[in-house]
Amino acid sequence: MTKEQSAKETLVHIVYVEDNPIDRKLTESTLLSAGLNCKFTFVETGLDFRRVLQETKFDLILSDFTLPSFGGEEALAISQALRPGIPFILVSGTIQVERAVKMLKEGATDYIIKTHLEQLAPAVRRALREAREREEHLRAVEQLHASEERFRDLAETIQEVFWMTDPAKHQMLYISPAYERIWGRSCQSLYDQPASWLDAIHPEDRARILEAAKTQHVEGAYDEEYRIVRPDGQIRWIRDKAFSVRDAGGNVARVVGVARDITEQRVLAEQLRQSQKMEAVGQLAGGVAHDFNNLLAVIMLHAELAAGSDSVPNDARESMREILLAAERAAGIINQLLLFSRKQVMQARNLDLNEAVTNLVKMLQRFIGENIHMQWHLHPAALMTWADAGMLDQVLMNLAVNARDAMPRGGTLIIQTSEKNVHEDFARLNPDARQGRYVCLSVRDTGAGISPAILPRIFEPFFTTKEPGKGTGLGLATVFGIVKQHRGFLTVESEPGRGTIFQIYLPAVAAAPASSAESKKTKQCGAGQGILLVEDDEEVRIVTRLALEQHGYRVIEAGDGVEALRICEKESQPADLLLTDLVMPAALSGQELSARLQHQWPKLKVIFVSGYSAEIAGRQIELKSGENFLQKPFALNQLLETIRRSLDG
Repeated sequence: MTKEQSAKETLVHIVYVEDNPIDRKLTESTLLSAGLNCKFTFVETGLDFRRVLQETKFDLILSDFTLPSFGGEEALAISQALRPGIPFILVSGTIQVERAVKMLKEGATDYIIKTHLEQLAPAVRRALREAREREEHLRAVEQLHASEERFRDLAETIQEVFWMTDPAKHQMLYISPAYERIWGRSCQSLYDQPASWLDAIHPEDRARILEAAKTQHVEGAYDEEYRIVRPDGQIRWIRDKAFSVRDAGGNVARVVGVARDITEQRVLAEQLRQSQKMEAVGQLAGGVAHDFNNLLAVIMLHAELAAGSDSVPNDARESMREILLAAERAAGIINQLLLFSRKQVMQARNLDLNEAVTNLVKMLQRFIGENIHMQWHLHPAALMTWADAGMLDQVLMNLAVNARDAMPRGGTLIIQTSEKNVHEDFARLNPDARQGRYVCLSVRDTGAGISPAILPRIFEPFFTTKEPGKGTGLGLATVFGIVKQHRGFLTVESEPGRGTIFQIYLPAVAAAPASSAESKKTKQCGAGQGILLVEDDEEVRIVTRLALEQHGYRVIEAGDGVEALRICEKESQPADLLLTDLVMPAALSGQELSARLQHQWPKLKVIFVSGYSAEIAGRQIELKSGENFLQKPFALNQLLETIRRSLDG
């Protein structure tokens, strides 16, 4: 009978510290549907929790992190004091990884995020199994002298490596078969050379572990984490604990220990830390982007106006163009920061991934150079997803640049689109993945590849292996941010000397009905239409007004939303279009101003403008019919086209 089958037949008594009835029901149904036969005792207060621990026989504790009267940390302290041997699993939607790690060190068995309840049943089974194994292990140690054979049978069934040496560690008394599975070396080699386990430890960890083994084994204080290098080159993380066994006279008779493979836990913890670090940099990027984008908007619009003036000498006009190009490059860096941090406003639509690749692939060939042979293989059917076309261009461009730089002497770049169904097993191995149907963009190169030491860091912002001045370190970070903003995920596989493959997974959607309307090229100039310009930055407002008036628009300007309302009170409808900053220091935001004016004039068109992103501004922008969003800084042509599209559409 398997352990899973046994779990289905054995009633598991669970004490659940949770005050939310919906979460209680969801957790209960999750475990029952996974085949666990559970009986729950629900508590909400510390007093009830103490009473239940003292009066009730049970197998497992589940606890939320935050409750109105007390929290998970207090619950853990109570359980450790009253029932220290019972597994304790946190089930929380709010706990930070540092707090979770702290509680694990204080005795918690595991923690599960409420948005990932599919991980709960395996965690419960694992906790119950480990609790049973701990009990069996302790019984075996206590009966060691009485029944060596019984101890051996137990030790050889557990997944951890159990080992035993003499106090001087000159002789290996016992090593469990799990050593061969985890270390990739034979048990006999350790019996022959007891110190050979140190040879497998990563060179950077070896001196520390050797010193700890010399000074802490006998005292029972040895509890270390280190890396080992298997003969196949694979690196695994190990947690190794040692205990001294004393004879009747109190002398250390032998040292026993348990070594556990914790590689998977370390990877998950590192992913959480990486996500938090990228989120922090994203907050910084979104915050500074506002001021930079306002300055760049003034520079770009003035440069364009000057370059287009007949009164400006040719040499000065050329200088204006150089200023404009430099400002556009600066704007591109700010835009990359916003894209990486997932703070850019998406202007998404139903999009065929094949069409997006086809539109960009010809330009890519010119961009990557003639010494790189490019192949593309498109899925025979349309691959529809809900995406921002410009952002997908940015993804493909950055991956192509990354591939080009990895093949300085030439090579092959292969771009492929496909449809993928992500199943439970795949999703379990890729924490960012969710089950379902995806469209997939694959970018493969035959370049230098990425070393295992560098691979975990490639999506970090500003991390680059290129020479100074050859890269910003934002390319792959931008790719990561865009994919996350599209609710997708990505995988990367690489081997030094054999190339790299990135796979971008985006949620698939049903194809939208084809539209018979053909797009028309918008006019650039106005014909006296009125534009209500609301902008709190005076320099931006002045140059925008100059640009609009030079192109035939009638401009009414206001420094904030309150002033704009006062102006509108004097007219039945002073403007055809509202061009407003999204975030202003006065009490009235751009969205609030728009809502009030559109309530009065339903046909009023609106363009929101901001140097902030939507999330930094404190709200998600969901553009309605007749509304557009324009990110600062913008080119004059972009501003005029957006205005015409709004007025004509």
